[in-house]
Amino acid sequence: MSRAREHVTSAAGAFGLVFVLAASAAACGSPAARVTPSVPARPPSAKGGAPDLAAPDGLPSLDALAARGPTDAPLMREALRVAAASPRSTDVRADRDQCLRAVFASNVPVRASFADESGSARGEVSTGASGIVPPRGPVCARKGEVLHLVVESAEPGPPPSARAVIFAAP
Repeated sequence: MSRAREHVTSAAGAFGLVFVLAASAAACGSPAARVTPSVPARPPSAKGGAPDLAAPDGLPSLDALAARGPTDAPLMREALRVAAASPRSTDVRADRDQCLRAVFASNVPVRASFADESGSARGEVSTGASGIVPPRGPVCARKGEVLHLVVESAEPGPPPSARAVIFAAP
């Protein structure tokens, strides 16, 4: 065997040995392998078991809505939490071309949609007491455009109480 080939073979063997040792250390629970959550765990509810994610008004908390992001708005980042989404949210200014989607919850059935500065609807309207808006994919805005979430009662009566978390990509 040539000297160059011996060197490559011994280097590959050393790399394999280091990899196996590192994997073994991780499996044994070495300090480097332990992951501590950055957010403290929620205390169990009075009912026991799962934590209570509902706020006093019966709506899911903003944290619970934000937790739906990886499923309902995959590959998007949280852009805005809206504690009182009705009748409209705070403006979201696009600092670059971006797409938006929101997860919402309300105490009554509502119509939820995004609108631009002129009040024109952007994307599809979602209906129900909770859901995703737009229902079949995000609404996109050009750099400099301003959009906001509009949440209106689907039935006559008092204005709804609603919360939302808006997600953006990129």
